[in-house]
Amino acid sequence: MLNRRNLLLSPFAAAVLPRRAHAAQLAALHGDIYRRLGVRPLINAAGTYTTLTGSLMTAQTSAAMVEAAKYFVPLIDLQHAAGARIARLLDVPAAMVTSGAAGGILLATAACIAGRDPDRIRRIPDTTGMKNEVIMVREHRMGFDHACRAAGARIVEVQTAEQLRTAINPNTA
Repeated sequence: MLNRRNLLLSPFAAAVLPRRAHAAQLAALHGDIYRRLGVRPLINAAGTYTTLTGSLMTAQTSAAMVEAAKYFVPLIDLQHAAGARIARLLDVPAAMVTSGAAGGILLATAACIAGRDPDRIRRIPDTTGMKNEVIMVREHRMGFDHACRAAGARIVEVQTAEQLRTAINPNTA
């Protein structure tokens, strides 16, 4: 049966198509797990972006996930241990594993708003009476603003250094 995939994989295509078409040939050879779901794989020439499924995993990472999936552990203990290990590897004071960029932004915003207060943490996204303003430079606004708002933040947009100075106030998280 002649279809686009078979055509791209044919010796004829390799002989007549320009070299840039070889990437399409490679893409056509992989990703059947996604195609079965009706999702077309792509060639990522942009970089590591959550909207492009983050990044590819190494064989070592995949093997570690397979091994870890065989056991139950207390999730809070795992979160603390993994964060401590990552922090040591990066030589930073602390780290936390999240679901991706939006999850990280939401958790960081919630931490700035509620701090370590268990009652405030449980109240989020109701931030009544808490420092809940997050200042963002207009040109840096992006598709993850919703992650700040999901934590109960109110976004204050600024454009200049002077606006930034005046925006900082007792409600700034």
